[in-house]
Amino acid sequence: MSERVSGVVRWFNQVRGYGYIDGDDGREARVRREDIEGGTFVTEGLRVTYEVREGAADELEAVRVQIAEHVH
Repeated sequence: MSERVSGVVRWFNQVRGYGYIDGDDGREARVRREDIEGGTFVTEGLRVTYEVREGAADELEAVRVQIAEHVH
C-alpha cells in the first residue's frame, strides 16, 4: 500500500469530473471523480488525504482520495 499524502484541493471542475490538489509535500496531483471515496466531487479549499501514483506524461494522480476537513 502506498503512503498517504495530505493536501488541499486547489481546483475541481464538477462538469468535467477532475481537478488538482496541492500536496503538503509540494507536489501537484490530478484528481478524478472516480478516485474520490464516499462522494462524487470535492470543492476548492477542502483538505484531503490520498495516495499518489504516476499517471500519463509524468503527471501525478491522486487515488483513494478521502476528505479530511474544510480549510478557511
